[in-house]
Amino acid sequence: MMRQRKIKARFVRGGSTQYLVDMLEEGLTDYILDGQTFDLEGVRSMRENPGHQNTSPFTSYNWHGKGNFASMLDAVVLGATEVDVNFNANVVTHSDGRLLHGIGGWQNCLASKCTILPIPSFRDRIPVVVDHVTTLCGPGELIDVIVTERGIAINPLRRDLHEQLSGSSLPLRTLDEIKSEVEEICGGAAEKPVLGEKVVAAIKWVDGTVIDSVRQVGS
Repeated sequence: MMRQRKIKARFVRGGSTQYLVDMLEEGLTDYILDGQTFDLEGVRSMRENPGHQNTSPFTSYNWHGKGNFASMLDAVVLGATEVDVNFNANVVTHSDGRLLHGIGGWQNCLASKCTILPIPSFRDRIPVVVDHVTTLCGPGELIDVIVTERGIAINPLRRDLHEQLSGSSLPLRTLDEIKSEVEEICGGAAEKPVLGEKVVAAIKWVDGTVIDSVRQVGS
């Protein structure tokens, strides 16, 4: 698609793979700004290509440093364990309330001009679209598009995207519509976990503000 439209990226950011290396070597991007290398093609490219640059999250995500390029991203594609009908997203716990892993640079990338979360509508018969996320990691006003195999939901705050994509062939739906369809397939919404009073983890925003907490599962 980039070749057809003669689009070139100034840089791409990610854990490098052969896919990104091919983009660099075909001239579809000037640079790979690499935070971690995922395969041997990435290793080879970092050794051979001057446009394949090793970068540190301590620089690239540092809001007080000149090397911060998270806010320069035109588009970012991220995962999530849950999203809710208000476009809030969870990336650190499952619907059962148990910790999965650290957040990493996920929050920092929400500063892009367009944040896209491609997610399955359910995992192991557990709906991914919920009324309220179990743990808030990303505020809904920073998440623009949710892509599922049952349709694409655009944040109502992004009127510009709605206008641009209205009348297109994309299967545009609301999150409420997707949620209702999935719950019918799965036999209803997932049961909420029973959580105790003990806090086992704090969810901080990029400036250090605590925006949520993870409580111990069980009474």
